[in-house]
Amino acid sequence: MRKRYTVTIHVAVWALFGAWVFYFLYGNSALSFGKVMDVLIGMTINIFIFYFNWYVLIPRYLARNHILLYIAAVLTTLVAIAVLRAPLDFYLFREFNREMISLYSSERIIQYIMGGLVLIFISSALKVTGNYIRNERRNKELETQKLTAELAFLKSQVNPHFLFNTLNNIYSLAYKQHPETPDAIMKLSLLMRYMLYESNDALVSLEKEVDHIHNFIDLQKLRLREQTSIKFNIQGKLEGKQIAPMLLMTLVENAFKHGLVSKNEVGIILNLVVQDDALLFSTINNTSQHKKREFGGIGLENLKRRLNLLYDKRHELTFEEKEGTFYATLKLYFKPKTR
Repeated sequence: MRKRYTVTIHVAVWALFGAWVFYFLYGNSALSFGKVMDVLIGMTINIFIFYFNWYVLIPRYLARNHILLYIAAVLTTLVAIAVLRAPLDFYLFREFNREMISLYSSERIIQYIMGGLVLIFISSALKVTGNYIRNERRNKELETQKLTAELAFLKSQVNPHFLFNTLNNIYSLAYKQHPETPDAIMKLSLLMRYMLYESNDALVSLEKEVDHIHNFIDLQKLRLREQTSIKFNIQGKLEGKQIAPMLLMTLVENAFKHGLVSKNEVGIILNLVVQDDALLFSTINNTSQHKKREFGGIGLENLKRRLNLLYDKRHELTFEEKEGTFYATLKLYFKPKTR
């Protein structure tokens, strides 16, 4: 379809150009067969120069950076055409071109070459510009494919990491023959359903992401001590908001993974504040006072990378550790809805 459209454009442009040439040369005189042939033969030669450069000279020399060879080939082609065209114009169209005094006048040869150079310039400019646009489009497509593949790879790292921890928790419950083991398996089923089906979308509703966090918390409560404090505070309306899946979940999982019980127990506190154009999500949890914490690991590093890919310059992620308490804060600006 695109090729047919391109051919149509080329034919239309040449037809308009031929009409303009005919009007410029013979617009004030009576129409005759000889005048039409004069224009048609001239247009045929011009079209040959244009597309010979387009399909032969540019790919063979210019595209391979053989600049000097390209210039030599262009000049050789134009001189050869001028030498062949001169007797044709002289003998066939003398009555319409009375200024032709001699068969091979230098003025006429130079005129042919200069006209050919104009066509060569236009042909080269259009060819190079078209190739540049196609290359840019191809590079963007490759960049998009690379981005999609990288995001899929990052998700594949997040999900098994999360699943590994959860299966360990359920294994502990089953080993102790805990009566709530079936409920834990059901919660895991809901979590996996979300990860396998919902998280494949580019965006999910904030309500689903929050429901997923609630299921995760319920599952984690089965293995924690009763005195462990877990709070999930939500302010603002969740309806109508969308985010990339599993972003908040990474911070939640990190809080449960590293949260410890101590004398000055903070427990695990999750705060979600939803605004019109952004959300603020923070996690607060205990951390070991005897081991210096590094703000890294697979989960957090993947989160940073996904945020840079999906929300470049539309997010703020900070970490802080103070007196045995770890703080993680994410401010995320919602993506504008596309119609």
